[in-house]
Amino acid sequence: MRNLTILEETAAVLPDGHCLLDLCVDVAELRTFAVVGNQNAVAKLLEFDSSNELADETTLPFSASEHIASMHYLMEQEHVVIALESGDICTVRPGSGLAETVGTVDAGIAICRWSPDDEILALVTQESRLLLMTADFDVLSESALGEGQCQVAPVTVGWGTQETQYKGRQQQNSTTDQQSQQQVLSTDDMRVRVSWRGDAQYFGVSFVHDGKREIRVFTRDGQLHSVCEQIEALEHTLAWKPAGRVLASTEKRANRHDVVFFERNGLRHGDFTLSSNVKRVLELSWNTASSILAATVELEDQSVCVQLWADKNYHWYLKQELRDCGSAPRVLWDPEDPMRLLVANADGFTSLQLHSVPAVTHVSSPLSNSGACVIDGRSLLYTPFAFANVPPPMALHTLDAGDAICFVAFAAFGTGNDFALLLADRRTVVLYTCDSGKAVPCETRRFVLQDKSARQIAWPAPDTLVVLGSRDVAVVDCSGESPASRTCRCDPQLLPLRLLTASPHAKCVLAHSSHGDVLTVSLETAEMTPLVKLPTACVEIDAIDGEAVVVVGRTVRNQLYANSRLLSSECSSFFLRHDMLLLTTTTHTLRFAIASAELVTADMPIPAGDDDTDKGEARRRIERGATIVLADPVGDNVVFQMPRGNLETVRPRALVLAAVRRYLDAREYRQALLTCRTNRIDMNILYDHAPAAFMTDLDDFVKQVEDPDLLNLFVSGLRDEDVTKTMYTGIVSQQHMQSSHEDALKGIGSKTTAVCRALRPALQAADATRLMPTILTTLMCEQPPAISAALQLIAALDNAEERDATLTYLLFLSDVDTVYNAALALYDLPLALLVAQKSQHDPREYLPALGALHALENEEYRRFKIDEQLENYERALSHLCAAFLADEQYWSELLQFTQAHSLYCECAQLLSNHQRVFDIYKMYGDHLAQTKQWGQAAAAYLMSQQAVAQAVDAFVQNKEWKSAMALASMPDSGFSDQMVHDTAVKASAVLADSHKFSSAAAVLFEYTEETEDAVMLLVRGSHWAEAVRSSLARNRADLIETTILPGIDSACESLDEDISEIRDAFAAKVERLRVVRATPLNLMSEVQNLPVGDNVDVMSDTASMASQFSTFTGTVTNASQMTGSTARRISKNKRKAERRRVRGKKGSIYEESYLVDSLSKLIDRVRVNQAAVREINLMLMQFGKSQVASKLQALFGELVEMVLKDGDWVFDQQRILTQSKGQVELVANGANADGMSALPKYSKPTLPSADSWKINVL
Repeated sequence: MRNLTILEETAAVLPDGHCLLDLCVDVAELRTFAVVGNQNAVAKLLEFDSSNELADETTLPFSASEHIASMHYLMEQEHVVIALESGDICTVRPGSGLAETVGTVDAGIAICRWSPDDEILALVTQESRLLLMTADFDVLSESALGEGQCQVAPVTVGWGTQETQYKGRQQQNSTTDQQSQQQVLSTDDMRVRVSWRGDAQYFGVSFVHDGKREIRVFTRDGQLHSVCEQIEALEHTLAWKPAGRVLASTEKRANRHDVVFFERNGLRHGDFTLSSNVKRVLELSWNTASSILAATVELEDQSVCVQLWADKNYHWYLKQELRDCGSAPRVLWDPEDPMRLLVANADGFTSLQLHSVPAVTHVSSPLSNSGACVIDGRSLLYTPFAFANVPPPMALHTLDAGDAICFVAFAAFGTGNDFALLLADRRTVVLYTCDSGKAVPCETRRFVLQDKSARQIAWPAPDTLVVLGSRDVAVVDCSGESPASRTCRCDPQLLPLRLLTASPHAKCVLAHSSHGDVLTVSLETAEMTPLVKLPTACVEIDAIDGEAVVVVGRTVRNQLYANSRLLSSECSSFFLRHDMLLLTTTTHTLRFAIASAELVTADMPIPAGDDDTDKGEARRRIERGATIVLADPVGDNVVFQMPRGNLETVRPRALVLAAVRRYLDAREYRQALLTCRTNRIDMNILYDHAPAAFMTDLDDFVKQVEDPDLLNLFVSGLRDEDVTKTMYTGIVSQQHMQSSHEDALKGIGSKTTAVCRALRPALQAADATRLMPTILTTLMCEQPPAISAALQLIAALDNAEERDATLTYLLFLSDVDTVYNAALALYDLPLALLVAQKSQHDPREYLPALGALHALENEEYRRFKIDEQLENYERALSHLCAAFLADEQYWSELLQFTQAHSLYCECAQLLSNHQRVFDIYKMYGDHLAQTKQWGQAAAAYLMSQQAVAQAVDAFVQNKEWKSAMALASMPDSGFSDQMVHDTAVKASAVLADSHKFSSAAAVLFEYTEETEDAVMLLVRGSHWAEAVRSSLARNRADLIETTILPGIDSACESLDEDISEIRDAFAAKVERLRVVRATPLNLMSEVQNLPVGDNVDVMSDTASMASQFSTFTGTVTNASQMTGSTARRISKNKRKAERRRVRGKKGSIYEESYLVDSLSKLIDRVRVNQAAVREINLMLMQFGKSQVASKLQALFGELVEMVLKDGDWVFDQQRILTQSKGQVELVANGANADGMSALPKYSKPTLPSADSWKINVL
């Protein structure tokens, strides 16, 4: 769906009196070399620069009358090689003026061609001998051209060929006679042709042998590979497609000319027919991309032209016809740029820069036909995609322009359906109008321009055309009978111009120069004004107009620019709508951006790369190599062309959402809803796009949509999510955020519930009967579903049939059991029976159950039974309590129900004014005591006013001894002195079991005479001073000798042993830690056996690059890809790693972590023992044991000094394994370590004080 456009056309002028003989190209420095001759037969080599300006000339050592067999530039040797038919081979070094003859072929040279890699020269002599030479002209092989055995004989069984078809004896004989009579055509020039394949492995030779034209294929070393199939009327042309598949030649039939193709094995492989006015084919030539075949032909009117053919979808299109090329033009494609063509004749040569662009409409009009035009010679293939998607090579309409077409331009005004054609004579313009309804183009006018070199046109206004000629731009007024042309004035420094386009979005005509400048063409004054300057020349441009005109251009290197800003470096095609920029990339994605000034100012309007994190509205995957043909200017479809030529139409989410938003802004709710349904767009966007506006327009929304099915579809899809912030956030402009959901949902719990409640009155006001299904849907979609309200609506219906149908729909929305239970919850037994009849339940089950409920006379008790059946226990309890208050026969059942469902508090509240409430509290206290909730149980017993003993016991068990003893000691508690004593002893035992020795002793001291037991409890708790004080206060000094001093001695001995144990352990672990930290990581024994997931990467010196991801490499596991066995294996490995860390096996990777952790725990023990050492030393001093205290303090001081000495080193110098950029590093605690650590880093504990615990007098 693309047409070949001439971007640049530069002619090279030869010096006066010279004629061009041959030329070649230097692609490295963009130079062109031409051999010319003057009237004195002096041959010269002219050098032209990239602008086709003459730069240098060298006189050649041969006469201009000599015929040149070949001319080629060797880049490595940096000289031009010229082979003459006389046999001489000359080399010329450009710029040096040196030209010399390096050798001579005695037999003369018929033709020679260099291989594409410039390494081998294939030369055919006048005696029909084939020579292969190196770049230094050393002969590699020599053989007779018409002799030799094929290296590869094609093997075929002949299925499907003409020879296997039965035609009768007479017809077979006539075919044999016809093949034997094949002769050389009269139009054959009898010359030899040589053509290389693109990879320089094979070359073909076409020559006359035994009176017939024959094509032979040779290998690179000169071996005959195959002989092509003999066909009738084969001509002299030959061109091997650089891609390597086929050789092209021509065949002249009685009434047509065909281009025929041969495979490398010599078999024929397809053909196509040239235009009917071709009389003779002179030459064929492929461009380097194998996409264009140039055919130099002589037409019926004796003129010679160059036809450019391209194929798509197995059809060959005549894309361009170059005329006025002289009598014998030479066609030469640039070896590097596949779109640069040189056409030479005796007067000079012309350089053409070509490019393929689609000819489609861009006007944003609701009446646009979305038309596209494809040039095929004199036929124009027109397809309006708004009406029909006709795949090429077909089209909905085929128009005959009367002559070959050069360029197509769509109108940039009105509906954009009209278009203008520039014919191949580059003067004639044909205007077509196209009705937006019938989409049938009609020719309205044909006129001839004054300029004979027009190559592009633009149609910005109904009566105005803009024409781009070879070096200027003209504004043509075509309103009159004869067009009037005005040449636009332009700064010569901005020339040459290469592109002309009329932008309907910017409402201006743009001209683009080869230097990157973009100019606007004024239709009124015919002046050209610079607009912006792009960084480089582009092959496609368009513009949009917002706050300022933004020009979007794509270069031949797939760079997309917005003014001077690079948007993408991988753009293979783009299309600019009035609201959006679409582009395809070389990574096979379609991307979108808002078409506005943000293209120039935003940080990153178009996402780059192939990151899959953004897969929403801004991009979508497309088929490899697909390019945009057109995007509907106002619709939501995009037409792509695949590399093989077929078309695909898609509706990208971005365009669909743009259409939906446009409908919503215009309050066209029905169209928006239908678009969402067709394209599977979440219908929550109808609300989320503009919540406040939608809630205001609910009546209009119901009136427009009207269809209950569509309304049900919308309501059932509602959910509590803002899809404009979660699903459809790709390229939404901030202008669509009109109001927040907080304002729209003020005072309402959720979006779904809010919309359903607001929509229901609108539905009821419109037509409650017809829209009853939607009303029920709004009730069922609330959170939670309002099934009871729906059933009440159904029960209120008078018509039985209507009620039955509505109930059936409700059962479609919800489970029948849920609806049945809801009907029972309404205590409407007839309605429940109606629902049950719609279910699959056995009538023998639900009829007796409903009958039993109906038989109950007490309404409260019936409701209790219903709620109990529905497991609504709190409601059931309320009804049962009401029944009990009316009739006390239900008391036992009330107790059982309350106890069975633990509804004590609820029952107590319901019976708060009844005397039976105390029984409930007593039962609640027993329940709490069974579950060991002693504090709550004590409170419940107190509320019962009849369970003081149970309350005291609960306080004791809850270790609230003061509350227990206070309650037991009250005069009205009923406790005797012995009971108070026993309670105190029990409370002391409970407190002692919890190591609350001080409180346990206090109970005994206050409420018993058990002084000895109380002092023993203080000794057990190491409360030495309190024990001495209490003994002396109660005149029990004997307890000091019998209980306290033995306790002190025992505690001192234990403390001494504990300090020694800590000191030895600390010293040993510190010493081992020094050894571990002195050991390199790669020498640890278990480094190679760590489980997966420890995020450590250690690679041995012998490991290959392919195995660098060892068992230490941390990986991120995708939860969706993790199987059950994988998860179990990872969990098992983690448990193993934890056990290894805990064990701290010697020599393992975890040993250091284990040692640091152990030392941290030892330091905590030292810090705890500080107070114990001070307290026991004071007691020792008090009882005259100062030496023991001094020894204990000294021993503990050594331990504290040891801890303070090594504590900082232990924790500040921790080694942490980190992985950074695939390397393992050991870093100190607090260093900047990137990556996941394999070992934990322990924080430094609070170190013991150096002297706060000491007694200085010791």
